[in-house]
Amino acid sequence: MQSDVSIVLPLNNIDELFTAPDANPFSTYEVDILGESGMDCIKKRVTRYLPRKPASVHVTLQLPAEQITPDLTLETSSAVQRYCANRIASNRLQRGLVMQRSLRQFTGAIIGTLIALAVIALLVSNPFGLLPESLRGVFIVLAAFAIAVLIFDALWSVVFDWIPFVQDNTVHTVMMGMDLEIEAQTGKRPE
Repeated sequence: MQSDVSIVLPLNNIDELFTAPDANPFSTYEVDILGESGMDCIKKRVTRYLPRKPASVHVTLQLPAEQITPDLTLETSSAVQRYCANRIASNRLQRGLVMQRSLRQFTGAIIGTLIALAVIALLVSNPFGLLPESLRGVFIVLAAFAIAVLIFDALWSVVFDWIPFVQDNTVHTVMMGMDLEIEAQTGKRPE
């Protein structure tokens, strides 16, 4: 079942939506306590709902009244769109680089496996009779272990390394569609 996500995020100023303030554990604001930008806080909350996408995300930014202008909501929505689009593009580029590295690693693993198989074949045939049976058995087991490690690590990389990028892109796609509202903070901000 998809759910709605409603987030209220008090900020000291609109810049904190994209730029992390210094960490301040004495503050009552999430962005100050954690020293994270508002977008990072929103991203963490949306990520909680994965692998299901929330049906809708509503974000209310609370700012000091004197900082709110008539065009601020529209400007902020446009900035969020650009931010998310750039993060998605960056993730796609990074995912491509990671997959290239994974495929190179897999190619190296195949070459290493072929070499290890050649060593195993040489040890099994023992053409010169130089190695005792027990030592040949140890070398064969070590070569088989090397094959297993090479193949497992390379396959793991090819199969799973792209997942964090897709998850991050999913979250940013959801954030691009979020309903953004800006309202004045009520009461005096505690320092």
